[in-house]
Amino acid sequence: MTTCKNCDTQFEGKFCPACSQKAETHRFTLWHFAHEFFHAVTHTDKGILFLIKELFYKPGTVAREYNEGKRKKYFSPFTFLLIVMAIEIFASQKTKFYSHFATSMEQFVKQSEQNPNAANQSLEDAKFNVSKASENSRLITFLFIPFLALLTWVFFFKSGDTYAESLVFNIFIQAQGILYFLLICILPFLIDPTLVGWLLVLYFVIIWTYSFIAYRQYYKQSWTKTILKGICIQVLYLIIIQLGMDALFSFI
Repeated sequence: MTTCKNCDTQFEGKFCPACSQKAETHRFTLWHFAHEFFHAVTHTDKGILFLIKELFYKPGTVAREYNEGKRKKYFSPFTFLLIVMAIEIFASQKTKFYSHFATSMEQFVKQSEQNPNAANQSLEDAKFNVSKASENSRLITFLFIPFLALLTWVFFFKSGDTYAESLVFNIFIQAQGILYFLLICILPFLIDPTLVGWLLVLYFVIIWTYSFIAYRQYYKQSWTKTILKGICIQVLYLIIIQLGMDALFSFI
């Protein structure tokens, strides 16, 4: 008999039946730490790289399986979201992506506005919003994913999912979307910063398309219904974000 060092349950075998901890444990060394890190990232049945690969071509299926109970198969969506958010915030600050975007907006506003005073005011408003959005991107993401989940839950209410399951689905999609932002926006931006505006347009087109594919795979409705509902969800979500950011920034 083995006594579990985690929950004190006595058992026979390689794993504790109460908490699933291994029967054999060891003191940590640098080698063990490196092995655990490599295993967590690359493990074929629940590593983060496996999750990224699966989300690349079947996001709705991944979220559906996770909600239906296949928790050991996939890396935690909540941890995945925190990791990619941290990387995105670091990368955008180091590359000054949003600063370059503000500069490109400045040039666009000056060219489009005939009234210099109106152009300067529009420019100042744009710089303020971009600056605040960049500084508080983590807070904004945390605040608004629940609203996106609520919209999804309402529009696909007949699916029988709970709001919490809709939240899990959207966390998967948004986390992978942040990863796509790094690939579509940040990496090409390092090569040619003048493309910042076009990169964001391309990103939004791709992430909307990706979301529609996820809706289709998860809810299994016709493409017509999926696209119409998806457009309504995304448009309302953008409106909520804009209204919420205006309210939030007034207090920051």
